[in-house]
Amino acid sequence: MDLRQLRAFLAIVDSGGFSSAAERLHLTQPALSRQMRLLEEDLGERLLRRTGRGAEATAAGLVLAERARRILGEVEGARRALAARGGQVSGRVSLGLPPSVGVRLTAGVVTRLRAAHPLLGLTIVEELSGVVQDGLGSGWIDIGLLYAGAVGPALVQEPLLTEDLALIGRPDLLPAADLSAHGAPLALHRLADLPLLLPGRRHGLRALVDQAVFRLGITLDVAIEADSLRVLGDLAMRGLGLVVHAPSAFAGDLAAGLLAARPLGDPPLTRSIVLAWPRDRAASRAVLAVAEAVRSEVAALAGEPPL
Repeated sequence: MDLRQLRAFLAIVDSGGFSSAAERLHLTQPALSRQMRLLEEDLGERLLRRTGRGAEATAAGLVLAERARRILGEVEGARRALAARGGQVSGRVSLGLPPSVGVRLTAGVVTRLRAAHPLLGLTIVEELSGVVQDGLGSGWIDIGLLYAGAVGPALVQEPLLTEDLALIGRPDLLPAADLSAHGAPLALHRLADLPLLLPGRRHGLRALVDQAVFRLGITLDVAIEADSLRVLGDLAMRGLGLVVHAPSAFAGDLAAGLLAARPLGDPPLTRSIVLAWPRDRAASRAVLAVAEAVRSEVAALAGEPPL
């Protein structure tokens, strides 16, 4: 039994299956299955039971899971203590964030951390905000970025940034502005007459849009739902619909003129992003270092000209 096997075992228990655990650990499923087979042979117990929806711990597996968390926690504590003696931040931190936020922040955050804390390992988890929140709750994500308003009471939240949303699409397909002034906002009620491309209902941004139009008593024509930012942009460029999103998520296509953005709502419809971490777990030096890198990157981007 070694630490890698324990980490792999807990990944399966926390994610509920071999496939998602293998993806998280960057292993193939056969390699992960082999590790679990060796662990069960070493302990002489069946630890996992495959189900129709994935896998779950047996009674023996639940006992091991409890002890394994303690063991790995002690190991991580020892690493932090030794790193503190030399003034270095080390360990590994999982940072979760929605793809539309990650496209703008991830590279800068990683660059800052590599320069300031070369011994710190970082796992980037780009997932829907609901998945990020679940990961924070179950412990396989240490710190994450979420949409404000969708953060549960078990998480501490720190406001990071607020962006205006816009209607984004091919320039020849965007509707005319409501006022004669250049860049005038489009009234929200006009969304009811447009073919829209939106993320699915598990996405925090979709919930924000749905709440806004519900208050107006209108129904949207959602032509296509897609959780992938790349897919939404590709469909918009093909003229298959219009996207409601933050322009920063499509900065490259907007700069190239492939897409255009029309301000939306008066007052503007906005999305607010918060930094979140579990309320019941003290943040390690490594987690605090990642948080500071995220804050610094957001502050640097705030100085950029608006899109």
